[in-house]
Amino acid sequence: MRIFIDFVVGSIAALFPVVDPIGSVPIFLVLTTGVPAALRNRYALNIACNVVLLLIGTLLVGGSVLRFFGVSLAVVRIAGGIVVFHAAWKAMNSDPKLNEVDNQDAAYRVGEHKDISFMPMTIPLLGGPGAIAVTLGLAAQAGGDLSVPTAMNMLAIAVAIGLIGVVIFLSLRSSTLLLKALGASGIQAMSRLLGLFVMAIGVQLILNGLADWLTSLNLLVP
Repeated sequence: MRIFIDFVVGSIAALFPVVDPIGSVPIFLVLTTGVPAALRNRYALNIACNVVLLLIGTLLVGGSVLRFFGVSLAVVRIAGGIVVFHAAWKAMNSDPKLNEVDNQDAAYRVGEHKDISFMPMTIPLLGGPGAIAVTLGLAAQAGGDLSVPTAMNMLAIAVAIGLIGVVIFLSLRSSTLLLKALGASGIQAMSRLLGLFVMAIGVQLILNGLADWLTSLNLLVP
């Protein structure tokens, strides 16, 4: 049991900084500008579930799938950066936040809002190449045989992923408190300001992916 707990703690310590659920709260607010609170909370739950399912799926079959299709993490990182940049650009140039009456009406038209719970929040932000790479590394560390210790280690990693999913949900759901504190005009101003930083994150993802890709081709010294 001590080994199991140690593996859970170690997996959380490895994944948490890469997933960064707390740091994703401002980005979540940017991407959900004008979205009713009820729908925002639903997005938070969907994002948490998506990340958990993605990382557990990666834990089980991720390495084999990437090798089969010949897809590198560098390519995934570049594509993710493009998605983040595009989402931030749209957020910075979106219409002003809906007023209270419009928001009440929008609650009955939730289907009209674009779902950001998978792209780009799950991929590439929370469950991006870094989280996938760490999960693959943890899977390799768990062992490659079909023994009981390996199964327990894999279970410990899955438990750690589940706990991180809970933190993601609580962090994103609490973003509504910030929305109430700042008000409509404050959120609009913050959204446009943070949009610039989200764009910078997208550019950095692209540059990191290009650097990894060039390094893999021996065109860039690491």
